[in-house]
Amino acid sequence: MTCSANGTKEIVSGVDFSLGSDWVTVSSASATYTATDGGKTIASKVETPPAAPLGGTNMLLGVQGSTDYPIQLVPLADAPEGGTCHP
Repeated sequence: MTCSANGTKEIVSGVDFSLGSDWVTVSSASATYTATDGGKTIASKVETPPAAPLGGTNMLLGVQGSTDYPIQLVPLADAPEGGTCHP
């Protein structure tokens, strides 16, 4: 996955199916996030990640080559209640 906020440099790679990846710090400014497979763009989305200390996750969902379930990037707020956990 690349991010336009850092000059489209790769921010994560080699993410195994359904296992996720390491956390990566990104700017909270609006940017284009692009997922690739074998050098081919399979999904792209412009989004504004939540500002620290909150986090966000980009989920890659869909089936390659499907018109019923096309691949898309879905951003999720990791603290949708709007705050951090304070046990």
